[in-house]
Amino acid sequence: MTEAPETADSIFEDFLIGLIELDEELKKPENIDPYFRHMKDAGGIHFWQLQQYIVELAIELIPFENEFDSLLQKWSQHKQFWGRYLGTASIQYARNLIADPEYEDEEFSMDWNGFEEKDP
Repeated sequence: MTEAPETADSIFEDFLIGLIELDEELKKPENIDPYFRHMKDAGGIHFWQLQQYIVELAIELIPFENEFDSLLQKWSQHKQFWGRYLGTASIQYARNLIADPEYEDEEFSMDWNGFEEKDP
């Protein structure tokens, strides 16, 4: 039995599931640094982890460059905040990598303010 070829959507879904699971795991009280446990909204994904997800997903998406516009439209409308953020940021990062293969920006996810809006 042969596996179906990967699509941009399947790659994205795998990354999104992993990101959401990581965020939920890091929000558990036992995984929050004791110093921060008393703070509201403590826990969750760290900046460096989000940046890593964006870069890794961008690299995986490069072969789907001809689909970026349709993927951007789809992901900017995703029902979850993480989907809107991860999808749009990764596509932009992939575009930056295509334009300059040496592109590297450790602050990209901090500066990214594409189409995402927080969930209500």
